[in-house]
Amino acid sequence: MSYDIHLQADTGTEWPDVVEIGNYTSNVAGMWVKALNGVRLAEFHGAPCSEAAGPLAEAVKRMESDPDAYREMNPPNGHGNYEGALGYLRRLAEACAKHPKCRIGISA
Repeated sequence: MSYDIHLQADTGTEWPDVVEIGNYTSNVAGMWVKALNGVRLAEFHGAPCSEAAGPLAEAVKRMESDPDAYREMNPPNGHGNYEGALGYLRRLAEACAKHPKCRIGISA
């Protein structure tokens, strides 16, 4: 299983995708939960980027401040790792900051 995340813009009649964050394995979901203080990344589905950007940026800072704790959470099957999980979360946080009028779409 994996996460596929994109940002959507309100056109007044629909929400087309405007930014593709990409796909990343859910094997690292525990890292994101830890970095997001117990919140699952999937819970950001439908969230306005203007509200999500701050918590996502803080989660990136938490992951960067204690890399060894997160590397210990690397999946034993080798699918995903700290560096990939951090990069994916960073792309999402930066995209939300750049596109505050969008909302987050997550397929998990």
